[in-house]
Amino acid sequence: MLTTTKKVVAAGITALMLCSTVSAAKPKQSKEQKAQAKQLEAQFKKAGYTVQKNSKGKVYDFDGMVVRVADWWSNANGLQNEESHSPVEEDGKKFRQYVMNTYNCDIDQFGIGGWGSHPQTVANFCTTGGDENYVFVIDGRSISAGMKANLFYDLSSIKDVDWNAKKWAKSIKDKTTKGSAFYGCRPIDPEPRGGIFFNKRLLKEANVDPESIYDMQAAGTWTWDAFEKLLKATTRDLDNDGVMDTFGMANLSTEFCHLAVMSNGSAWIGKDSKGKYYSMCNDEKTIEAMNWATKMCQNYEKPTPEGANWDWMYASFINGEVAFQADQEYRVGNIADMRDDWGFVCFPLGPNGDGKYKTLHDDNTYVIPGCYDKTTAENIAKIFDLWSDPTPGYGDDAWKEDYYTRFRDERAVDETLQHMKDNGIVRYDTLVSGLNLGNIIWNVYPGYKTMQEAVEETANAFQALIDEANR
Repeated sequence: MLTTTKKVVAAGITALMLCSTVSAAKPKQSKEQKAQAKQLEAQFKKAGYTVQKNSKGKVYDFDGMVVRVADWWSNANGLQNEESHSPVEEDGKKFRQYVMNTYNCDIDQFGIGGWGSHPQTVANFCTTGGDENYVFVIDGRSISAGMKANLFYDLSSIKDVDWNAKKWAKSIKDKTTKGSAFYGCRPIDPEPRGGIFFNKRLLKEANVDPESIYDMQAAGTWTWDAFEKLLKATTRDLDNDGVMDTFGMANLSTEFCHLAVMSNGSAWIGKDSKGKYYSMCNDEKTIEAMNWATKMCQNYEKPTPEGANWDWMYASFINGEVAFQADQEYRVGNIADMRDDWGFVCFPLGPNGDGKYKTLHDDNTYVIPGCYDKTTAENIAKIFDLWSDPTPGYGDDAWKEDYYTRFRDERAVDETLQHMKDNGIVRYDTLVSGLNLGNIIWNVYPGYKTMQEAVEETANAFQALIDEANR
């Protein structure tokens, strides 16, 4: 997740948006605050929100309990104190304030420390505990190690939260499941992640209608073969001097190869029904995907400029030197001012995939420290559940609004990102500590070694890491 530039919140609700301070009980409200609270109650009741009650039939009352959702990127003063940049976000802040008023609790999301120190911060607190009530946001650096060390609370034991509700990302539950227990959740949609950006000008100059790529995706004919035809058409010697002037693509090799393997119905690391990881590097589908990726690289990729930095390919796309680039969705921020028009589609279908356009989900995970007693953990979980509910009054497509402002084509949002949201694949290779797939990809993609050679050379080291992860 990335924070974005905000607009000023309407003055009439500024006081209401202020993040409450740590307290032992619900603070006394002013007449203005009470009036604002009633206004919010009427708004969300009209939108269909039903106040939740506990097993005794009473509205939840958490006696002013303070919960902090802790990540490494949010405002150190809390999200409630950030300025809104859209009606959706503004109403979301109003709803979260309403939740805090209604259920007598205090919850907000804060950035604590930085990205580099976050795993140790999480591990330290989960080990030693403290007075604070945390929901930690973690990434792959903490998940496996934390689960092995029993640092996180078993969410399956918390029965007062419906973990099968639509808002909870199934991919995160699957990723953190061990036996009948699971340790992580995510109450927001997965990020779209990797796909294919394309340059419309270069396509048009090669007599290709850029819209046809969206049409192929919609028809299910956007395949490896279709992609290769366009790569060939856009790798061109414009002045007949024997030197190519434009190229089909330029990629960060790992981005392209991860998606290629996924698109052919395979993965680098699998996970069995017992929660054990196993290597799929030698799977026939993985080998086929990597052999194809090597062919695409050798035939259509712009050669690395002499003396170039590792990230040279990004400038090549922005400067209109290549027609296609496999990359993460969030790179729209870097190409927002690109002179040439551009579009975004899913990675093309491989011959042995399941026929669905998809992406790899590798999202941040929310965990509750395992050091809490049962009552505390259950209260934290329920407060987090109530706070993270979707804002009433917005439909299932509300998530698209922010993306519309960042993409140049509505079809990229309505079709491409929708596929990615609906058909994401969980990455398990990031959960095997120390596993460096670059040892395969960096040699195979440019053709320095065959896939079989690279797999054979790394097999023993990879298996040792997998065995350690499975202990």
